Amino acid sequence: MLLLCAGYAYLTSNLPSRDIQNSTQPSFFPWIIVACMSLLSFALLVQGLLPHFNSEILPRSGIPAKRIAIGLVLAIAYMVALPWLGFVAANILLFAGLMYLYGEHRPIWVVIGSIGISVAVFILFREVFQIRLTAGILEGLFR
Repeated sequence: MLLLCAGYAYLTSNLPSRDIQNSTQPSFFPWIIVACMSLLSFALLVQGLLPHFNSEILPRSGIPAKRIAIGLVLAIAYMVALPWLGFVAANILLFAGLMYLYGEHRPIWVVIGSIGISVAVFILFREVFQIRLTAGILEGLFR
């Protein structure tokens, strides 16, 4: 994995840059991916080398096939709904469905969690990364 990260970093370093002020360069997200993949690959390497982690074998998670199928249906429905609903509304529905599917049945937490995560990711992309995601049906709220 670390060799794959090195190759990906080499290819990323050769991406052209744009002369547009206050815009994200084409290599920005590939560098984010390289950093995250490298960090996780290094952590896996350390974990594999330490005897403490190798001595105990964890059982399989045992996620029921029905739960996986429902999650797949939710993901497909999300991709279909995204162009019409927009990023925030589609993510609220996806996260609410996933939270309920994986055991959170308190309605207040499902509503707060799905709205909070969706709005936080939307604002992160719009304000920090300066990438405009579609607001869709909630365009009036996010100008």
